[in-house]
Amino acid sequence: MDGYPMPHLIGELSPVVHPKNWELIRVPVRKVDDQYIVYVADGFHRIYNDDTLPDVLKSKFAMINANGEKFLPDSKILRLTLYTNTHAPELDEVGWRASATYYCLVVDRLTLESLKGGIQNDA
Repeated sequence: MDGYPMPHLIGELSPVVHPKNWELIRVPVRKVDDQYIVYVADGFHRIYNDDTLPDVLKSKFAMINANGEKFLPDSKILRLTLYTNTHAPELDEVGWRASATYYCLVVDRLTLESLKGGIQNDA
C-alpha cells in the first residue's frame, strides 16, 4: 500500500461520521515523510505533499501540532484509537494526532467532497 507498511492493527481506512455532529466527518490521514495520504472514501485515498495539501487541511494540521499532545507509536494504534479524540476537547471539531504518522482530521461534508474531487470548496 503506497510503498509504506501499514500497521496490522489499523485495517482498511475510510471517513467516519463524527459522533456528536453528523455534519462533520472524521477523515484518517497518514503523514509519511513529506507525503499526506488522505483516506477520502472506502478503498480510495488522495496523496498530497506540503505544496499540494489543501489550505483547509494545512490549518488543521497547524492547530493539531501546536497542541503538543502525546501520541502512541504506530505499532500500538488501534482503529478505534485513530477515530477517537482522547486529547484536548477543543480539538474535537478540528482533529488530533493519533500516532507517530496517523492523524484524524474533522472536516465538513463539502470539504470531504472536494477532497474526493467532486465539487470545489473555496473554504
